[in-house]
Amino acid sequence: DPVMPGCLGLAALWQLVGFFLTWSGYPGHGRALGAKDVRFFGTVVPGAKLVTYELDIRRTMGRPMILGIASGVVKVDGKQIYEAKDLRVGLFSDEQLKAGISA
Repeated sequence: DPVMPGCLGLAALWQLVGFFLTWSGYPGHGRALGAKDVRFFGTVVPGAKLVTYELDIRRTMGRPMILGIASGVVKVDGKQIYEAKDLRVGLFSDEQLKAGISA
C-alpha cells in the first residue's frame, strides 16, 4: 500500500517536540508520553509534493522532570490531514532509561 500510515506523521510530531527540547538545551533522550486528542482527516499518497509539520509549543518544564507539551498539525500540499493536541514528550537520562524509569 503506497499510503503513508498516519502513525508515522504522529511520530514525526513527537520527534519534533523532543528535538525542540534538546535544541533548547535540555539533556536526555526523548520518549513520547502520549497525546490528548489525535485526528486524521486525510493521507499522504504518491504524488504529494510537500508535507509540512507545524508545532505550537504550549509548555516546557525542567523540573521535576523534563517535559514538553505541544499541539501540532501535518499538512500535505497545504491541506491539513492530521491534528494532535497536547503531545507530551519527556527527556530521560541514560541512568533513568537503564532503570526503566519513563515517566
